[in-house]
Amino acid sequence: MSAKTFSRDFAQGQTKKLRRMRQPLVMQLSPPSPRNHVARALTLRAASGGAGKHIRSHGAQRRADKVELRKQTVNGHAFDKNRD
Repeated sequence: MSAKTFSRDFAQGQTKKLRRMRQPLVMQLSPPSPRNHVARALTLRAASGGAGKHIRSHGAQRRADKVELRKQTVNGHAFDKNRD
């Protein structure tokens, strides 16, 4: 049917005819993926909801602190920062 028929039926109050007619087709197009691999990685990272930088557990942080302290004591630089 033409657009004139739709508007004429609506103007005359014949809404049942409008309900019986087929609804218009709605197409949803997704945006194309970016070609740049860096941009693609950033969009995936943003979409994943990740927290970003990895947060160390307490055990790993404690071990890293011990290793650093051991390095400084072996080299003899453990207390150089506190001296004036």
